[in-house]
Amino acid sequence: MNYSIGNVKYSEPAMHTTLTLVVMLVAVLALSGIFMSAMGAFAVSETARRQRTRKDKPSSRVTRAAHRRARIANSIVSTGLFFGVTIAFRTRLFAAQDPGVLRTIGEAAAALLLYDFGYYFLHRFVFHGVSFGRRIHAFHHSIRTPYAIDSLYVHPVETALGVGLFLASVAIVGPIGMYSFGLAFLVYSLINIWVHSAVDLTIPGLRVLSALVRHHDIHHESMKSGFYCNVTPLWDHVFGTAKRTEQISEADAIG
Repeated sequence: MNYSIGNVKYSEPAMHTTLTLVVMLVAVLALSGIFMSAMGAFAVSETARRQRTRKDKPSSRVTRAAHRRARIANSIVSTGLFFGVTIAFRTRLFAAQDPGVLRTIGEAAAALLLYDFGYYFLHRFVFHGVSFGRRIHAFHHSIRTPYAIDSLYVHPVETALGVGLFLASVAIVGPIGMYSFGLAFLVYSLINIWVHSAVDLTIPGLRVLSALVRHHDIHHESMKSGFYCNVTPLWDHVFGTAKRTEQISEADAIG
């Protein structure tokens, strides 16, 4: 049986794949929104404040209106890219059949590791090394002590480059199972929210995750503070950037 949406005709299997993809994307975005709200609420709780080691440095340069405009623009760009690219190139990105559980996890991990490798160099040498990239990234760095919602305070160009790199990583590893992509997308989204969450807990078993938050807090102190990875600290340790710069000028701090 064939279906028609506008001027585009779909076969039944293609329609099923597209609907599954759309539902999965919406589910990941919904879960990410819930997680962001939860982390935002927990970060201001007495438990979180008591264990947090950093001192907040509110930015007078970022107004509520500017923050809201940036969140809207960033959300439009990222959502548009994820929906547009994955639907348009679904036959290139996704395998015809989903693999088993172990391979699903393996494919998601491979895409994330490749993304994190590429993001390290994009972050370090473009966003912190090239003048044009520094100006774009300084927009996000104007938030010196971020919270979960500040993960959306990003210049749209930076968002497009980051999402594009993630999708390119999926394409290089792929075609992968659609659920492999969904898992990778969920981890990618949650990690990005988590590292900005200001939740630094000393609970055993969460120390590695809390370290990611501390590392990103250090990264936001200065444009020269290191810690350029996003998903894991692996490449920072490999390339010697898992360290902080002790002397931080105001110019270095905000770009």
